[in-house]
Amino acid sequence: MNQTWQMFGDKFSALSEREKWLISGCGLVAIVMLLFTLVLEPSVIKHGDLKKQLQSQSQHNQKTEADILLATAKLKRDPDQDIDIELEKLSKQSLQQASELEQILGTLITPSQMAIMLEGVLAGTSGLDLVSLESQAAELISGTQEASHYNGYYIHPVRLELTGDYFSVLKYLETLESLPVNYYWRSFKYSVEEYPKARLTLEVYTLGTRQEFIGG
Repeated sequence: MNQTWQMFGDKFSALSEREKWLISGCGLVAIVMLLFTLVLEPSVIKHGDLKKQLQSQSQHNQKTEADILLATAKLKRDPDQDIDIELEKLSKQSLQQASELEQILGTLITPSQMAIMLEGVLAGTSGLDLVSLESQAAELISGTQEASHYNGYYIHPVRLELTGDYFSVLKYLETLESLPVNYYWRSFKYSVEEYPKARLTLEVYTLGTRQEFIGG
């Protein structure tokens, strides 16, 4: 072993200075590469893996923080907020519809005047005979108790039946239409029984806020 090193030493001593520097440089590079491979490279790889783990953990933490903020916001929010908004909207609609109904009622003939009007026009029209004039039972305008914005408003119908010739019936209807009062027509039936005599069955109604009886 010593002889081998002695032989390499003699050969190295016989080299020129330039050759000695080249061999020394190559040896230094080889040593550095060996150190990098054995010591530094594993450290670099380990550092890269740790960096990736840190980045992944950081992203996970950011997502967790975002989820916590979202959950906190949901907890702070009033769980009945949507219901309250919808109730407020429906309340406004109900008030508006009630106001519109009040305006309509203000333009209609009152229930107590309905039968009087029909009888008055009949008395002023010749050629007609009254068969019946009946006030029907008042009805809730909504038809159901659940429609709260309609509660308290009633339909007051009156059913009229009379006989007479065509022109007398026509005059009666034209007179009703020309009156300066407002009401609604519900049903109309006209039939000829024995010419020229015909029968008219008419049902009209108005609106009111009380379930009162209309005379007639």
